[in-house]
Amino acid sequence: MSIIVAKQPSARGWLALLAAAAVAACAGPAAGPRANEVVVAFETPPIHLDPRVGTDQSSARVFELVHNGLVEKRPNGDLGPELAESWEILDGGLRYRFRLRPGVRFHDGRPFSADDVVWTFQSMLDGTVVTPKRGAFDPLERVVAVAPLVVDFHMRQPYGAMLVNLTTYLGIIPAGADPDTMNDHPVGTGAFRFVSRGPDRTVLAANDEAWQGRPALDRVVLKQVPDATVRELELRKGSTHLVVNGLPPDTIAGFRADPQFRVVVDPGSNWQYLGLNLRAGPLADVAVRRAILRAIDRERIVASLWQGLGIVGESPIPPGHWAHDESLAPVPYDPPAARALLDGAGFPDPDGDGPASRFTLTYKTSTDQTAVLQAQVIQSMLAAVGIGIEIRSYEFATFYDDVKRGNYQIFSLTQTGIVDPEIFALMLHSKSVPPGGFNRGGYGNPAFDRLLELGAAPVAAGDRRPFYLEAQQIFADEVPLVSLLSKMNVAVMPAALAGYENYLSGELYSLRRARWLEPVPGAGG
Repeated sequence: MSIIVAKQPSARGWLALLAAAAVAACAGPAAGPRANEVVVAFETPPIHLDPRVGTDQSSARVFELVHNGLVEKRPNGDLGPELAESWEILDGGLRYRFRLRPGVRFHDGRPFSADDVVWTFQSMLDGTVVTPKRGAFDPLERVVAVAPLVVDFHMRQPYGAMLVNLTTYLGIIPAGADPDTMNDHPVGTGAFRFVSRGPDRTVLAANDEAWQGRPALDRVVLKQVPDATVRELELRKGSTHLVVNGLPPDTIAGFRADPQFRVVVDPGSNWQYLGLNLRAGPLADVAVRRAILRAIDRERIVASLWQGLGIVGESPIPPGHWAHDESLAPVPYDPPAARALLDGAGFPDPDGDGPASRFTLTYKTSTDQTAVLQAQVIQSMLAAVGIGIEIRSYEFATFYDDVKRGNYQIFSLTQTGIVDPEIFALMLHSKSVPPGGFNRGGYGNPAFDRLLELGAAPVAAGDRRPFYLEAQQIFADEVPLVSLLSKMNVAVMPAALAGYENYLSGELYSLRRARWLEPVPGAGG
């Protein structure tokens, strides 16, 4: 753990911090020899390899390669059949019937059937497995095997987000598998099978019997490289082959200019935000939360720190999504308004423009270079309106454990995989407090809850949209979380790696189809 406690900066302090982010990356040696594998660098290792339990991004990346969902997510966010060949929505949305793909086997040779689907979901619904993912299936009453390859999902009420949640968000596991066994040695039906897991890497091998065809790559190695600068250096020397959304933004121009590399940039559905503990202290006051939002120059952060690779907005729903509220203009940077809000909330500045603070909050983050720099920038901006910030950065596992336990005042994270406005219910519905969801800050608003419930029920997007538009207005007004930006997806790899394409949330599904364009002697990673 490292703890950063900065003195109150000058009015120009945050400009210097932003300028530090604009240093160009230096050129390095060409990518080195490699085996027929792709080594993917991550900041952190996966935390739990049971897809019912794991909620961190690194675990999700394993699920995308080792498991299949009933439904497939495509690069543009559309859904298609995967382990389910087809489905019907029956009884006005109260029953989903899935016809399963024949001839599929798990990595250990067991045939896939409806019993595996029933076990995957019922073990979570009946409390055998306790997980925050349970909240995503609250409208689901039971799952029934109708025939060996036919399964019915019975709903308590219609639920528009149902199909989205049947991707590898909850990949199918063998009947009877318990979380400890799955964490030690996960078994799925995916294009890659689990081989081993060590302190700094998880190794997957091609599934020779994959129902969708054997992948061209022999291995995928998910490698922990905590430091962003080291990730850049490893990419340049060839010991790492792919980094997705994990490089300092100021390095991207250098890779774009180097013909030995390919940089893939696309709009994404990854939302960066500040989590706020609303249960006690200044953050329980909505005026304080509104003041914090107005005191942060998000446009400058995106332009300088993120090198333009993001979009400022007041909603986790990405621009262009059917549920996004285009009328919701970003709240402008306005320090005088922030000071007035704090004064009106009963937190006067004890010494005007002096160094003393109105109050001090603790801001927790990981040790990632960009995350720490952004925390320092926000610290400086908030100091300018009299809010003291004490930054504490930890290795990700420790940091994330504090977040899950609600042990924070402010934290910064990126919510990945936002493809449905149901994200509001998972993160902010009053019923979604842990362990049944991700409402870690304790937000509660009956009117907001009701809109989310009404928006979740219809199957058609057009029928759901009006409720989510109104919910986004409440979200923007009450600021239960501070929206920073929707991030662009940025993947960097050697030019010889073909077949990789970005998915909306930076998923690794396309490694099922990736291949090297040239001979691959030697060993990597």
